Amino acid sequence: MSSSPPLRGVSQTLLWTLYLRAVDARSLRPVLGDPWAQRVLDQVDVDERRLALLQGDTRTIVTRGRELDRWTQEFLDAHPDGQVVSLACGLDSRVLRVRRPPTSTWTDVDLPDVVDLRRRVYDLPDDVRTIAASATDPSLWDDVPDDRPTLVVAEGLLMYLEPAAVRGLLDRLAARRAPGEVCFDAVGRWVLPLSRVLGVVARDDVRFRWSAGSARTLVRAHPGLVVRDDVPLTPMVAREAVPGPVGRVLAASTSLSPLASAMRLVRLGFGTTSPSAT
Repeated sequence: MSSSPPLRGVSQTLLWTLYLRAVDARSLRPVLGDPWAQRVLDQVDVDERRLALLQGDTRTIVTRGRELDRWTQEFLDAHPDGQVVSLACGLDSRVLRVRRPPTSTWTDVDLPDVVDLRRRVYDLPDDVRTIAASATDPSLWDDVPDDRPTLVVAEGLLMYLEPAAVRGLLDRLAARRAPGEVCFDAVGRWVLPLSRVLGVVARDDVRFRWSAGSARTLVRAHPGLVVRDDVPLTPMVAREAVPGPVGRVLAASTSLSPLASAMRLVRLGFGTTSPSAT
């Protein structure tokens, strides 16, 4: 294990998701099977005994990652000349997990201390660009071309932002000229107070601040956005946990319960001729 600078606040969550991806990769039946997770985890200072408290969320996190990988791959397959912007990329390996056409571009965005750590633990292709900035900084979009199809991925990010910051980000995307999509996960309102447990694990002020009822509510508030997908994650996780007919029944029952709104995967289109979901 190499030494790494301490991460504070929400930046710590990148270690949580990295740890859970490594747990999944070590399992007998991995969902995401991230081949880089363990080797990166071995290079950072992390108290795995404390993070073990989060293991119950493993399937949720890796199922979320797998589905966002799928949407990313769909976009790149449909738009080989497109660009992907990964907001708050942390120590995620999505840029290595998907098949990128040589004519596409990829930009990772995160805070300077995270970008520094990311460069230490990953040997990324030379054509992967990194911007050291907050995902809420409007000026970062000055460095993102507005003339080619764009996919913005924001995994494990928006729920930690203030509502005004989320509104600003979605409004900026809705105003972009080139067609594109934004993919993210969103929690239900009733989940917000439960996030206090995150502060216990982090020993810091880490909690959810933003929630979304449905994708349709979001597009009504942001003209220029259209709904492509709005998928409850919990039923999907139930099918993964219990394969076969029993899992399908469990997923169906879960989809009718309040748990279905715990976390959703949302894909919204933007631009004058936003691409249809495949």
